[in-house]
Amino acid sequence: MKKTLFALLFALGLPAMAQTAGDPVLMTINGKDITRSEFEYSYNKNGNVEGAVEQKTIEEYVPMFVNYKLKVAAAEAAKLDTLESFKKEFLTYRDMQLTPYMVDQFFIDSICTDVYARTEKQLGGMDVIKPAHILIQLKQNAGEAEKQAAKQKADSIYNALLGGADFAKMAELYSADPGTAKRGGQLPELGPGALVKEFETAAYALKKGEMSQPVLSPYGYHIIKMTDRHALAPLDSLRPEIIEALKRQGIEEASAEYRIKKLVDASNGRLTRETVLDSVLAAHEKDNAELRYLVQEYHDGLLLYEASKRDVWDVAAADTKGLEQYYKQNKKKYAWTEPRFKGFVYQVKNVKDAKRLAKLLNKSIDGDWRKAVKEQFNKDSVTVFVTGPYICKAGENSYVDAYAFKTKAAAPAPMKGYVQTGVAGKVLKQPKSYLDVKAQVTSDYQEQKEKEWVESLRQRFPFSVKQDVLKTVNKH
Repeated sequence: MKKTLFALLFALGLPAMAQTAGDPVLMTINGKDITRSEFEYSYNKNGNVEGAVEQKTIEEYVPMFVNYKLKVAAAEAAKLDTLESFKKEFLTYRDMQLTPYMVDQFFIDSICTDVYARTEKQLGGMDVIKPAHILIQLKQNAGEAEKQAAKQKADSIYNALLGGADFAKMAELYSADPGTAKRGGQLPELGPGALVKEFETAAYALKKGEMSQPVLSPYGYHIIKMTDRHALAPLDSLRPEIIEALKRQGIEEASAEYRIKKLVDASNGRLTRETVLDSVLAAHEKDNAELRYLVQEYHDGLLLYEASKRDVWDVAAADTKGLEQYYKQNKKKYAWTEPRFKGFVYQVKNVKDAKRLAKLLNKSIDGDWRKAVKEQFNKDSVTVFVTGPYICKAGENSYVDAYAFKTKAAAPAPMKGYVQTGVAGKVLKQPKSYLDVKAQVTSDYQEQKEKEWVESLRQRFPFSVKQDVLKTVNKH
């Protein structure tokens, strides 16, 4: 008999969604009710964080929250939540929060048992060993003189160890194995087949605490010390360690995907991965406000970002006339307290190119200088190297300090292959246009445009706040 959709979801152990009691509506924004608990989640997380630069009272946070939700309403009205790019990013994040609820412990236990069984088979009754070593490297095609030198060095280190030298310190100083030298030569726990034959044979011949004479392998001479060896412990004692290692390799996520796939396969096409996770969210958000509002917050945050970018940030950044006008109206705000150099640092392979390059860069400082440099100097091969444009004050660029501000500090040497360094540009006492303070002007202009946008949203979308419910926030 075919299982019904309800039966398949019931197999997940998912209770039916129910209306949360005792959670009154605090505000309504564009026809959507916002409960007190959602506002509390947002305020307690973002508005009243201990150690925050500026904590907000509940009353101060209300207009910020309303503006936030109005931006989301604008995004939904523009149907940005129907875009495939939005849905893909949102579901990726949402599913990351939900897959832990689908972790299949039976799956993990079975993998753990399998790992232990394979380890036991690989050991074949032999011990687990934990050796340390000092490697004196020797190339396989080394000549007789090199072989003798490596052997003498290995013997010298071995004799020093016999005389009481510290193995870990000697490994750190002399071992050619960088991965273990910094750990005193220590290798992890190993079993048969993990090491080259010559090393393994010598290592397994050692008791705990013993040290070998120099052993030749394809890599060179090894001095091996057995720091520990023991029989494989029973599965029950190793289970926590194995599971922890599996978790680091993503076993929980793999087990969740395995469980989801089983449900989808058993549904005969009635379920998809997303409908299963929809049900997981519906089941757990009732009793887990943190999960419910975390998912909602990411959903709204993505929409807010897309709407702000589309309607404000990108528009303002591209509005050159508006930026220039805003700069002129607020010129005092962008005044410099000390001069700035505006221009480029260049390096040339041929001295004769320096003046012509500087002239070109001075003419195209706010234009497409890269194309001109490529066509006139670097078309067939790179003969000049240009960085910038910079707008920097003294002390921020050593080349600019030497060539533009004429400081006493010596100019850095040209890069390898270049014979002369210089700068092209001017030292300005104050900005000449918004382009000289573009980042600050753009940010401030975007902020102004965002305020205007929010004000228009307040006129466009209806909203209301229940003051009696507001008084009970964090007090019930």
